[in-house]
Amino acid sequence: MQKLQIPTKFRPAILLIIMILVVGLFIVSHNGFGFVQGFSPKTVSVTTAPVSMINKPVDIIVPGSVQSRQAVIVSAEIAGKISELNIAEGQTVNAGQLLVHIEGSGGQTIAESPISPTLGQSGDSQQQAQANYDKILKEYERYEKLYQVGGIARKQFENVAARLQAARQALDSAAGTEETASAGSAISTPARQPGFANITAPISGKVTGLAAAAGNTVQAGQRLMVLDTGGELRVAIHLDQKDLYLIQTGTQAEIVGDDSPNQPVIGQVEAIYPEVGTGTPTFLAHIRLENNNGLLKQDIPVKVHLKTGQTIPAYAVPTAALFQDQAVNYVYLAVDGKIMRQQVDVGITLDNLTEITSPLPEQAVIVTSGINNVKDGDTLSIQ
Repeated sequence: MQKLQIPTKFRPAILLIIMILVVGLFIVSHNGFGFVQGFSPKTVSVTTAPVSMINKPVDIIVPGSVQSRQAVIVSAEIAGKISELNIAEGQTVNAGQLLVHIEGSGGQTIAESPISPTLGQSGDSQQQAQANYDKILKEYERYEKLYQVGGIARKQFENVAARLQAARQALDSAAGTEETASAGSAISTPARQPGFANITAPISGKVTGLAAAAGNTVQAGQRLMVLDTGGELRVAIHLDQKDLYLIQTGTQAEIVGDDSPNQPVIGQVEAIYPEVGTGTPTFLAHIRLENNNGLLKQDIPVKVHLKTGQTIPAYAVPTAALFQDQAVNYVYLAVDGKIMRQQVDVGITLDNLTEITSPLPEQAVIVTSGINNVKDGDTLSIQ
């Protein structure tokens, strides 16, 4: 048989081709048919864990403003109806300035005359007394609930209780008057000269916590407003009535300013006042700052996180299982023996667990180790 002769000039090229084929066969035998390891799936050894449940604290987050804490309470000097209100919430007033004019409900008897009321007149009086009693009864029931949850001071609750008692007595008196009129009896009604009171500002300051409105009936000693005089700081927030089922005096708070979002200031709710002149029941709360360290300044806006003490269940994963790609959060899931990358939204972190606020596949299993050495599509070897 005649041997195949290869020209000498082609021998180097043929040897190079043979070497390439040998190296290629070696790669295929170790990595399948992927010629470049970086682009082929591989088997990785990792640890996994199911999605956890945590008891997430329920916080009520509301905007607030930083105010002066040194203040003077302005109260009603007599019982009666507010006929003039010369200031507004947030207004700055000077010492001696007229704030409120109250027409008194009491006074001295200046005359007595026998009156024989007709049945129709006494009936109208009883209807008015009944309407007034029903109105104050509703207010009393609302204040009673607020007092039970610490939403108002004891003095405020006692004031409305006294008003309810007076309305009850007036209703009983009107009912007795009607019976007397029906029998044709004459009664003597004293004519009383109503007193009045002009409430002036005891100091110069800013009006806050305004709890008075023109036309309102007030009791002697009832708080009308607070005048801030400047000095130590506190935070003021507005609350809805539903919030008072979770928040009361003594509730802890974290206050975060725009200039120091990572340095919250600790505080505590020190007082809650009902607000007037709003369509729905709203309340003003003052928060005492426990340690400001100069982080908060007067009149700056802040975010207040009120710690209700309540919790709700929430899904969470080990914080170490999270990673970011272009500021987006991801985890690796173990799905049918493969690794799958999953984008997630995160919430709070408690201990070593971070809340997941976006949906995850049912019964998801999270890769918890080696996340820097794996990629989407790798085969799992679970430890």
